[in-house]
Amino acid sequence: MKYNELDLQKIREVPIFDVCSKLGITLKGKGKMTKRTLCWNHNDKHPSMRINKDKNIYKCFVCGEGGDVIKLVQEHENLDFLEACDWLVKEFDVILTNSTVQKPVKSKPAASVPPVVVPLDTALVTKSKGLGSEFCKAVVATGYLSEGQLRHAAERYQLGYSKEGGVIFWEIDQQQQVHTGKIMYYQPDCHRDKGHNPTWVHSILKQQLPAEYELQHCLFGLHLLNERTERVAIVESEKTAVIMSEKFTDFVWLSCGGMQMLKPELFAPLVQYRIIIFPDADPEGEAYKQWTDIVNEAQRLYRFRYPIRLSPLLEQKTTKEQKERKIDIVDFLFEQDESHV
Repeated sequence: MKYNELDLQKIREVPIFDVCSKLGITLKGKGKMTKRTLCWNHNDKHPSMRINKDKNIYKCFVCGEGGDVIKLVQEHENLDFLEACDWLVKEFDVILTNSTVQKPVKSKPAASVPPVVVPLDTALVTKSKGLGSEFCKAVVATGYLSEGQLRHAAERYQLGYSKEGGVIFWEIDQQQQVHTGKIMYYQPDCHRDKGHNPTWVHSILKQQLPAEYELQHCLFGLHLLNERTERVAIVESEKTAVIMSEKFTDFVWLSCGGMQMLKPELFAPLVQYRIIIFPDADPEGEAYKQWTDIVNEAQRLYRFRYPIRLSPLLEQKTTKEQKERKIDIVDFLFEQDESHV
């Protein structure tokens, strides 16, 4: 619905402390006019967001984000301007002028009910676990991870290996159900062996699968959502998720397994999490554009608690040569470190 200037002023006067309480934002501090809370726009470990009761505004003194109660609702509930106004009017019974005709609060389209998963036997994961893959050897040999870091990451992600030396990246959801596993092959430099195509566990075992089995992919690492964090980082390759998990431990690192695997439905289990995505670099910026389209569609289908963020880091900081090589966040950070040696 549309609002005139007088109505917008009334909406902006809704007490910001009350709005925070309604949104479930925990305020800290003994001050009567100013409280503190963790900023939801960055990785905030110490409350840097100030909520000012007198001015009825908020502002983060680290990233600079801030605004009035309308913008607060927009950011926290992932709504547009008019949806945020509608929410405030409804939740706080704002009395509007006679010239404003009230309409129902706009809601997002309901997402379809997720299909029932018929999982693979978890014994497959248990039997395959180990550090015998060429991938695990290469991660340590190239210096991406120490041996201790690799062991920790391999245990968390339930990495397996095949008789031919391929690593098995198991797709396990937050209910610990095994959807399938991707078997991939790596060279000693920790780059993919493109002469050896990836294979899927469900394809190899097709004769032994339950009659009702139907492949439903999930994000690699999804089972780690049970850990106590609300911060999620998503990348394209499983290799990147495994390595980054040991470098930046404040996040649960997930992988879509490549752009060809990316679908809006994969985001459905993440609606309560703070999500940041690191697209790979490429000469035309196609990966960033494709991620943007998928994210927009996911946010149309599902009601996320926080807006999904796409990191522009590789778009902005990589060289032309790095874009030609289509490097990812791991390669970028690793090459940055090497350049400073």
